[in-house]
Amino acid sequence: MPDIRFDDVTKEFDEAQGLFHVSFQVEEGQAFAVLGTQGAGKSTIASLLMGLILSDEGKCEVRGFDCFLHRKDVHKLVGFTPALAAFPPEVNGEYYMRMLSERHGGISEKRVQSLMEKLDINPMGPFGRMTMENRRKMALLFGLMYDSPILVLDEPYASLQVFARNALTDLLEEEKKSGKTILILTHVLQQAQRLCDRMAILRKGRVVVEQSAQQMQFSRQKVYHVTFETPEEAARFSQEWEKGVELVGARAIIAIPGSPQMLIKTLARYDVKDLVGGRDQSEESFLHDWGNEML
Repeated sequence: MPDIRFDDVTKEFDEAQGLFHVSFQVEEGQAFAVLGTQGAGKSTIASLLMGLILSDEGKCEVRGFDCFLHRKDVHKLVGFTPALAAFPPEVNGEYYMRMLSERHGGISEKRVQSLMEKLDINPMGPFGRMTMENRRKMALLFGLMYDSPILVLDEPYASLQVFARNALTDLLEEEKKSGKTILILTHVLQQAQRLCDRMAILRKGRVVVEQSAQQMQFSRQKVYHVTFETPEEAARFSQEWEKGVELVGARAIIAIPGSPQMLIKTLARYDVKDLVGGRDQSEESFLHDWGNEML
């Protein structure tokens, strides 16, 4: 039995918003990412998992528990960080943490101290005076501090700087090695590829692809900017290459997967003034472009 299971789940808010026939599962000890741009439906998945809303169709389960009917059992198993955590601005972070601890029957002081060090967070002071990054770190602390066997993190990298993102992924890799099951819902492809075994891309509420993280890396394209002598030369190249070319005057922007060998051979027949490229396609465009032909 998988730790997390979505089986043909639909939650429709209107014709264009919601989730539509979403299926995936996360096995025990696996790290799984659902990737998508803003509005793709990631937070709806989190809300369904935590029993905050009820699906229109399909099954949503955690270790066999129906997420809505048995949400108390689900909450005992899942450490959750929401995408938008609202904290009382006048409340002290440490006081809030103690209050949550008492509500859940206590927490390990040793674990909390270790998490604070790894996240580089000081809980002292009111939430209203914390930076957005520190409030995000506090939300992560609250989701991780119970040592739950399953972690569900909605946009965990939001508002974090590069160093903090890397530190969080290091921490989650440790949690995974200890046997935890991890589901992250994010738009940050690079960190998800580091952490996860499998990944799904969500577009307009539908899963358009599910692959291993390694397969997803091979699918990502590289972008090249080629400047020709004249706009006419750029147009002639565009007609020959046919696929994935955007023209801006005498410059052609080409996105291709894998080796650029065929591109280089083709360009040898043209007068090229400049060639810049080899950079990965941006995360946002990658997630946006995947599955266009399927929707």
